[in-house]
Amino acid sequence: MDNLNKIRRYELKYFIDEGLAERIRDHISGFCRLDIHVPAGNNSYLVNNLYFDTADLRFYYDTKYRKLPRFKARARFYGEQFTDHIWPELKYKQGRVVWKIRERLTRAEWQNYFKVQLFPDLLREIQPALGNFREAVYWFDAKPTIMVRYSREPYVSLIDNYARITFDRQLRYWYPVTSLSLDFQEKDSIYYDDPVTARADIAGVILEIKVETLIPKWVVNLIRKFNLVQRPFSKYCYSIDHVLEYRNCLPRQSIIWK
Repeated sequence: MDNLNKIRRYELKYFIDEGLAERIRDHISGFCRLDIHVPAGNNSYLVNNLYFDTADLRFYYDTKYRKLPRFKARARFYGEQFTDHIWPELKYKQGRVVWKIRERLTRAEWQNYFKVQLFPDLLREIQPALGNFREAVYWFDAKPTIMVRYSREPYVSLIDNYARITFDRQLRYWYPVTSLSLDFQEKDSIYYDDPVTARADIAGVILEIKVETLIPKWVVNLIRKFNLVQRPFSKYCYSIDHVLEYRNCLPRQSIIWK
């Protein structure tokens, strides 16, 4: 498709407390600025990810047990409600390298997105080379599974072509998801960033460092200065963990395609 956007980058994740987040924010203030997409008067925005998965949760288990290569199929929008645009994404991971193939759709286009004929006979021949989100959903018969929302405080580098520092907080989810309408009420969300779920001593902040190629020297210095230790943290995986542990089961839902 003409509007496909392909991104290649490295991602480093850390679980930190608020005190350390404040010190890191002060440290990067001289060479990073707040993302221009943050609404005026705020320092963060809401990120919403609708994750698709198979009946046997193949994508979840591939992530949980760190299978490589692996991918996630998700659709992302920003803000309290889905009002204008959504970004369906296919996110591949091979080692530390991440590829994202995403496109930008209006609300009307999203409602008709899965009605487009994908020529199944041809797909059966070319399937291993999945080209976008829709092909992955079609081939694996993936359905909307869970919606994850969090607050993101994002900074971008002023000295690199591409480098981002983000602080993610207030992780919550909606389950089950049985529609593509994405009309959710905040009061119905379940928070899962507590120490027990996160398997940490604190209910903290997810720090992510994202760079395009080699890790810049200032990022290396940042990691060393604050003794940052990487740990895997999948927002999707932890949300499903929470459902499985605290709600006993996660059966296949009857999907209503609106």
